[in-house]
Amino acid sequence: MLSDLALGVRLAVGGSRKSWVRLALQGAGIGMCVAVLLLAASIPTAFGNRDLRDDAREVVEEGTGPAPLLVENGSVAFRSDYVRGEYVRALVSDAPKPPGVDRLPGDGEIIVSPHLADLLASPEGVLLRPRFPQKVIGTFAPEGMDGPLDLRFLAGDATIQPNDGNQAHGFGKEGSGGGLPTVLLMLSIVGAVVLLFPVLVFVSVATRLAAAQRDRRLAALRLVGAGASRVRLIASGEALAGAVVGLLIGFGLMFAIRPLADDIPLPEVATFPSDLTPTLPLTLVVIVSVPVLAVLTSVFAMRRTIVEPLGVVREQKPVRRRLWWRVIPALGGVALLGSQAGKFANGSKAESWPVIGGVVLLMFAVPALLPWLVERVVHQVRGATPALQLAVRRLQLDAGTAARVVGGVAVVLAGTVTLQMTLASVENEVRAEDQRERDNPSLSVTVNETTPLPELPGVLAGTQGVRRVETLRSTYATTQDNDHTSVSVGTCAALELVVRIADCADGRTYLVPSGNGVGDPKAGDTLTFAKTGGTWTVPAVERANGNVFGLYATPAAAAGLDLTGSHTELQAEVDTSRPDVVEHVRNALAPYSWRVHTIFYGEDSTSEIEQVFLAVRRALYAAALLTLLLAGASLLVVGMEQVRERRRPLAAMAASGVPRRTLALSLVWQNGIPLVISTVVSVGTGILLGVLVTKAFDAEVHYDWTGIGVVTGISVGLVLLVTALTLPSLRRATGALGLRTE
Repeated sequence: MLSDLALGVRLAVGGSRKSWVRLALQGAGIGMCVAVLLLAASIPTAFGNRDLRDDAREVVEEGTGPAPLLVENGSVAFRSDYVRGEYVRALVSDAPKPPGVDRLPGDGEIIVSPHLADLLASPEGVLLRPRFPQKVIGTFAPEGMDGPLDLRFLAGDATIQPNDGNQAHGFGKEGSGGGLPTVLLMLSIVGAVVLLFPVLVFVSVATRLAAAQRDRRLAALRLVGAGASRVRLIASGEALAGAVVGLLIGFGLMFAIRPLADDIPLPEVATFPSDLTPTLPLTLVVIVSVPVLAVLTSVFAMRRTIVEPLGVVREQKPVRRRLWWRVIPALGGVALLGSQAGKFANGSKAESWPVIGGVVLLMFAVPALLPWLVERVVHQVRGATPALQLAVRRLQLDAGTAARVVGGVAVVLAGTVTLQMTLASVENEVRAEDQRERDNPSLSVTVNETTPLPELPGVLAGTQGVRRVETLRSTYATTQDNDHTSVSVGTCAALELVVRIADCADGRTYLVPSGNGVGDPKAGDTLTFAKTGGTWTVPAVERANGNVFGLYATPAAAAGLDLTGSHTELQAEVDTSRPDVVEHVRNALAPYSWRVHTIFYGEDSTSEIEQVFLAVRRALYAAALLTLLLAGASLLVVGMEQVRERRRPLAAMAASGVPRRTLALSLVWQNGIPLVISTVVSVGTGILLGVLVTKAFDAEVHYDWTGIGVVTGISVGLVLLVTALTLPSLRRATGALGLRTE
């Protein structure tokens, strides 16, 4: 067996210039798929390294003796961005340093990430500069950041005083290795399946490249005594050579693309080029599976080809296809995904194998069902015109080849529709949350518990753009079901800034429910407060809309509630008609640095949010387009090869008086009929798969009809374009030379 495969490899690389062209085409097509698979295999490394860097920054609070370092969280919000950072004060000369810095900043000094330095130096960062008046003494090294677009700082402050929550003995903790977010994991699974099937399709098509020349070589081998089984293995060796060349090209493309990783405009996705390293197990899977798939697909594709010493026979009697085994994958996929409904709600961890199996089975059902559907449809169609009659008759004789031609496009289309629906559902949830916050615009200022600032309400009230300032006292409690909730106490004037209530009265309690009802306390429930150990019985509550879910009680309703250990929240009503009013208010509070933390509920960040999702959608369209072009290349090769294989009957019909226009239209119909069937099947499968995956997260299903229409139109247009590109070869095949035989 190995010697036969080796002979096939020698025939592939040792032939004429046409053999090298065929090998290069095979290698380029498979190489693109391998490069994408290697990039996908790098995702665990990229996110794993990000988690390791995040764990290395964690403060170690336990230690012997006095703490050598004081650390206070000083992260600040700036429009739709969030600048993370800490203020530090070294108590000894050899105080521990966080990763990514050579030395700790002193009082009035700051270290920033390169992206934050660029933002501060740009016109967009004008309103951010007042919050960082310190002297910049350096930038973070990569080991101190999540990614190249990380906004991070480390500033020195000699006014920090020791307390129970800011003492640090070092940095670095072992994390739990949370891995990918659930939604991203599901999208990665679907994307991997979408990428795998075009590889199978193209490898299958690669065995048909230059089939006429290959068949003559195989017939010669049969003439010198090679058996039929050995001939098939020799042909598989040619596909193996293309797969090996594809692996080499794929690794080259992957390392050529890797330096562009830090140019991705999404901070959550952008990564350092060094992090894009495929894991060893997944790399071995790619290296082994691609050649194995090439050999197995080659053997399977030639199962109905008879190579004899004097020629090749392909026109065997069609076998009527059975339906039962083709339906089983679809039913199994629906059953597996349906059983996972709601199990991944709120980021819950559940077994992923049912989702993986369900996605794979449903995607496999598309190419499995297409040959049977095409066969059944064409046997019911009657040709109304000569062109349609020729196409239908050809499809009746061999519906499988036509189905495989558009099968790769159909699989990509189904997977893309699934990804679009999942993204659309997530986007719909984000927009709903954003709208809820805009309904109650207010600026919340939380004061550090260890540094009372009695003058802060006056400073805030005297800032331009602030209409009024109210005070809330907030704490956290645990329900009887061991869920966590917040309890805030304030006057009606204060509650009206964070809760939409029309007729507030002292003595009432309001509940802003969570989106899924988890943790919502009910009247009569007993809440336990961790800081005091005390309990409180929830009085009658009224439901209301607000910025943050939890209980909101007026002073009379909170009688008997021990607020020891609660923190102060200042709620400011601002004039949103002023441009960037919130940033100006934050700048007025900049001298308090880490002592205050602001959150603006109502900032119109819709444009930024939409830009993020538009960028994700553009990336999705680009990936789908690349995969569609790959499937289109295989479609073009098959179409041209089919014309060449049928050149003698086509030339005979042209010589008998059949117009070339009729023959060209028959080719269009021959691809058009399977195209319509595959489009319906793939869009329906994609929508079904999208609904099932979305239901697994217990999210509201949102249909992105515009995106589905765009991708469907691109897929249909690609098939029609490729069909048009095969027409010149038809003109050559129908010439007088097409009647030549040997």
